[in-house]
Amino acid sequence: MARLDTITLTGVKAQGTHGVLESEHREPQPFVVDATMWVDITDACRDDDLADTVSYAQIAERIVSVIHGEHCDLIERLAQRIADSILLSYRVRSVQVTVHKPQAPIGVPFDDVSVTITRSQTEVGDATGEGLRDSGESDDAQGKAPSSASAASAAAASASVSSMTPDAAARPTVHHAVVAMGGNIGDVQQAMRSAIVAIDGFPGTQVIGISPLYRTAPWGMAPGTPDFLNAVIQIDTTLDPDTLLSSLQLVETAHGRSREVHWGSRPLDLDIVDIDGAVSDDPHLTLPHPRAWQRAFVLVPWLDLDPDARLAGGHGGAVRELVDAAPDRGAVRKVSDSWILAPGGFDGGFDGGADGGFPGDGADNGDGRA
Repeated sequence: MARLDTITLTGVKAQGTHGVLESEHREPQPFVVDATMWVDITDACRDDDLADTVSYAQIAERIVSVIHGEHCDLIERLAQRIADSILLSYRVRSVQVTVHKPQAPIGVPFDDVSVTITRSQTEVGDATGEGLRDSGESDDAQGKAPSSASAASAAAASASVSSMTPDAAARPTVHHAVVAMGGNIGDVQQAMRSAIVAIDGFPGTQVIGISPLYRTAPWGMAPGTPDFLNAVIQIDTTLDPDTLLSSLQLVETAHGRSREVHWGSRPLDLDIVDIDGAVSDDPHLTLPHPRAWQRAFVLVPWLDLDPDARLAGGHGGAVRELVDAAPDRGAVRKVSDSWILAPGGFDGGFDGGADGGFPGDGADNGDGRA
């Protein structure tokens, strides 16, 4: 194992409503966070490539998002949620988080109060998402992801290496992609969390944005079909589109996705919506996704993630305008801004649901992505 280096981010400031007192639930106060991350940045030191390290801007945004997010009585819990969010980055092996609460209602003069915790990925957590749990917690308590997710990530790495020419390896092109996620069978939230960790572990890939979680009533499907959960992620990747597609399908398969089911419920779908605004009618990978322009369960999370988002193609335009015209606009409801951080982020009263391969309308994509 390579020697681990450190990236340190100090003094990240944001206002939040965290504390035991009732007044702290209503009135924001300042919180300050320091984070030290243990990572292997050997390749970044040699190649000068952001894809080989951790984006501290992304980490800072995650910290602020947690502080702005759901209430915690204790800063100990807030520190845990911040650590969980940082460990979503595949390259972060361990993290030390210090949360300062400089205006805590202590009642005597003081300079500061803080809590410091150290958390690590588990031995196999990088690919499966198991690293999101504290040491000592059981697999059953956390809804352990399929162990085959690690094999999917490894296969994706192998595919990407074999597909690269020497010139591409020396000067890789970074693509920006939008991927919709979902399903409605089993513990879909955990499957989606694990998938995000696996995707962030693809060679030359970083997850740079994760939308809130949405619940969608099934559209065009049989009565009694469970609701779906939906989310959208944005990634930067040096993988070519075909390799990205194949890699996503491997992660789907690791979570029990069967390509034999074209009209029905699914445990996990990962669907490419857009890559670099490209337009292609290739039947293997049609870009942008041919039905994205009329599917609110994709457009709404994407808009929440990127208010200036635009969909390319003949049916494209500003996502904000497409949302207003989408026929299923009334069927989509936000249920959590912080679902990604830990199990329990959403209490929707059912154990399923996310739609990434557009199963909310029960349809196969017709391009091999389903």
